[in-house]
Amino acid sequence: MTRPGFALAALLVALSSPLAHAQDFSTYESRADFVDDVLGGPDVLGSWGTYTLGRLAHDPDDAVALEQAVANVVRLDNQSVPIGTIALGLYWDHFSPEQRQTMLDAMKSWREVDGHGTENHALMQNACGYLFTQWFPDETNWTSNSMGPMDSGPLNARIRGNLMQVASSLFDKGYVENLSSTYLLLHLYPWTMVRQFADDEELQNVANAAIHFHLANLAVNNFHGQVISPFNRSNFQQQNTPHVHDAEGNHTQIPQVPFLSWLYWAESTHFNDAEDLADAIRRFHGHIGFFTSMREWDPPPAVLTRIGAGEGVPYTVRSSAADFGYWGAGDPHDNMRTVYRADDYAVGTGFFRYVPGSFYINYNNFGILYESEDKFNVVDLSQNYWMSDLGEDERWPKCMNSPFQEDAHHENTVISLFNIPSTDPWRGLGRSDWVANRDGHEDGLIQRTDIRYPNSVDEVVERDGWVFLREGDTFIGIRPLREYTVDTGTLAEFTILRSDGATNAVVFEVGTAEEHGTFDAFQTTLEANPLSVDWDDLTVEYTDSQGDVIRSRWVAPDYALAGGGERVLVRPEVWVDGEPEPGLAPLAWPLLESPHVRLEGRVLRIEHGMERLTVDWTGEQPVFLTEELCEAGLTECGETCVDLSSAADHCGACDNACAAPDHAQPSCASGACGFSCDDGWSDCNDSAADGCEREGACPLGDASPDPMGPVTGGCSCRASGPSRPASGWPLALGLAALFLVAPTRSRRR
Repeated sequence: MTRPGFALAALLVALSSPLAHAQDFSTYESRADFVDDVLGGPDVLGSWGTYTLGRLAHDPDDAVALEQAVANVVRLDNQSVPIGTIALGLYWDHFSPEQRQTMLDAMKSWREVDGHGTENHALMQNACGYLFTQWFPDETNWTSNSMGPMDSGPLNARIRGNLMQVASSLFDKGYVENLSSTYLLLHLYPWTMVRQFADDEELQNVANAAIHFHLANLAVNNFHGQVISPFNRSNFQQQNTPHVHDAEGNHTQIPQVPFLSWLYWAESTHFNDAEDLADAIRRFHGHIGFFTSMREWDPPPAVLTRIGAGEGVPYTVRSSAADFGYWGAGDPHDNMRTVYRADDYAVGTGFFRYVPGSFYINYNNFGILYESEDKFNVVDLSQNYWMSDLGEDERWPKCMNSPFQEDAHHENTVISLFNIPSTDPWRGLGRSDWVANRDGHEDGLIQRTDIRYPNSVDEVVERDGWVFLREGDTFIGIRPLREYTVDTGTLAEFTILRSDGATNAVVFEVGTAEEHGTFDAFQTTLEANPLSVDWDDLTVEYTDSQGDVIRSRWVAPDYALAGGGERVLVRPEVWVDGEPEPGLAPLAWPLLESPHVRLEGRVLRIEHGMERLTVDWTGEQPVFLTEELCEAGLTECGETCVDLSSAADHCGACDNACAAPDHAQPSCASGACGFSCDDGWSDCNDSAADGCEREGACPLGDASPDPMGPVTGGCSCRASGPSRPASGWPLALGLAALFLVAPTRSRRR
C-alpha cells in the first residue's frame, strides 16, 4: 500500500493560537497559516467543510476532526469527499484501520467514483476516485459510473485516462467555466490533489501543467483580487473587500476566487482587514483551505505572482472558452473575450457563438472594474433575457449576457449595441424551468437596457447626456444614446440607469487623472469627442480621447440557425481608424494571448521582466522550462543575450558572424561588420580584399586621408599604433596650412 506523505504535520502542529498570524499578510506562508488558524480555531461554525483540514493542521490526532473527515467521505457529496480524501492523504497514519476501511467501503459504493464527465464535478470525483484506487490497489468490486463492478487496477487506469484527456483539452481549447469567480476553485483544487498525492509521475506532471494553465489565465485576468469580465458560471456577486453582510446586515453569498487571489498575490487585493477576512473564510467554508492544506508545491512561481499582482500593465488580453462536453470534448470558441487591463481600471467584453438550447445562465459578459477600497467597484450593463423571470436582485449577480447585445471594444472604450425583438426567437429551447427562467417573457421580451454602478462612488455628474463617475483618480463616462431614467430604489447598493427601446446604444470611456488632469477636464473632453448614431442600421461612431475613431455596426444574427443545432454568432462589425478590428474570425480567436501569457499550439508561455516559464505540451508529456530573458537593448540569440549593434558573432542579426581578412580581427559597429588590424600590421590601402596588408606602420604618403570615417570591410584605425612620418618637413608644412585655413571658433558660455 502506498502511504501518502506527511511532510507538513510537524510544522503545522507547532502553529500558535488561532489568528496569531492575522496581521501578517506579507508572505505566502503567513497568509496560508492565517487560513489554517481561522479554519482550525475554536469558534468555527460547523463540522462540514475545510474546517476539518484546519483542525487537523493544528492537531493531526484531533479525534473529532478525524471523524469529520471520515463523515465527509461517507456523505458521498462531490464537494465533501475531497475533504476527507485530502485529510487521508496528509494524515494517513493518524486514522485508525477501521476509519480507513469505512472510507474505503463508502468509496467503493459511490457510483460516480470515476466521474460523470462534465466539468468541475467530474474532476472532483475523478481525483478522489483515482487516489483511493491508488491507495487501495488490491480491492475488487468497485461500483463505477458505466462499466459495472471493477478491480482497483483497471478502474485506476480508466480514471487516469479521464484525467489525462481533460487536462490535455485545456491546452487545445480551454474550458467552459472560464475564469468563473465561483467554479474556478473546483477546477483547480482537484488537480492540486493529484499533483501532491499521485504516485504516477507522468500524471503528476500533467496535473502540474493543468494548474499552470489555470493560474496563468487567472493571473493575467486579475484586477486587485477580482476576476475581470467576461467570466462564465458565477453564482454570486464579486466583492472588492471581504465583507460578508449586505446593506441590511444579512450574510451575503460571495465567490471564493478572490480569496485565492489574496492567498497567492495578496498585495493586489483589498482583503486587509483580518477580522472581516476571518469571518468570511469561516462563514463560507474557506475553500482556499484546500490549497493551504496542500502546500508541497506552493507558492506559485514568482513570474506568475508578479503578473497576478498587476505588474506589467497596461496590456490587452484576448482569449476564448469552450462549450460543455464530456471529458473535455466540448466545442472550442464558444465565448470570445477581450480585456484591457490598466493600473487603475480594467474593461472586459465578449461575444458568443450561442447554442440556445445550451447553458448560459450565470455568464457575465461585460464589466468595468475600477480601483477602490469600497465593497463594490464594478460598472456593468444588462438586457434581461436569461433568468428574466426572476427578481432583479437575483438577475444582476448571475446573468449579464444577452443574444441581443453586441459590443465593440477598443482598449478603454466600449460601444454596446442592442437590438431586442418583441418575441423570443428561441422559445421552447433549453430547460426553461431552471436553465433559462425566461418563458414568462417569451411573448414580451424586456426591451430595455440597464446600466448599474455602485452608490459608493465618490462623485456622479450628469451633463449633456453623459453620466460621469469618479472614484479617486479614475473617471468613467457613460453615454446612453436613448433617453434614460435613474433608479435608486431597486438595488440596495447600486444605482441603475434605465433606457427603454427595442434598439439602443451606450458608449463607455474610462480615463484617469494622470491622463486628463481633473475630473472636469475629463468631462469636457468626452463631451467634445465626436459621436454619431444612425438608428436605421444601428451604427455608432465615436472618437475617443486618444483620437482613435471606433465605429460599430449591428450585424443581425441568424437566430433561426438554432433549429438545426448550428451556432448563432452575435458580434458587430467594428472598425478602428478605418481598419477592421480585431480582424479575427471566431474560430481563429486565440486561446490565450497577452504580452505576459500566451497559449498557442499547446505551448504555454508565461513571462514578465527577465523571466520566462514555458509549459510545452506538444509531445506526450508536458515539458517545463524556465529561462532568463534578455535585458532591454539585448537580443536572445540561441542561449546568449547579445547586442546586435556591436557583437561580431551576431552583427545586425542573430548568427550573422563577421569575417576578417589576414592579420585582422572581426568587429561590429552600429550593426555593420568591419575589422581591426592585429598588432604590428596596418591597412594602408583601405581595401578589405587584402586586409591588413603591411607589416608595421603605413608610410605617411600611403595613409588614408580620412582614417576615422566609416569603413566597409576595413577598420577605423589604420594601424595598430600611431605611425611616424618619414621626415619632419611634410608634417610641419601640413600644420602651417591648418593654421592658415582653419576658422576661429568661440565657445558659448
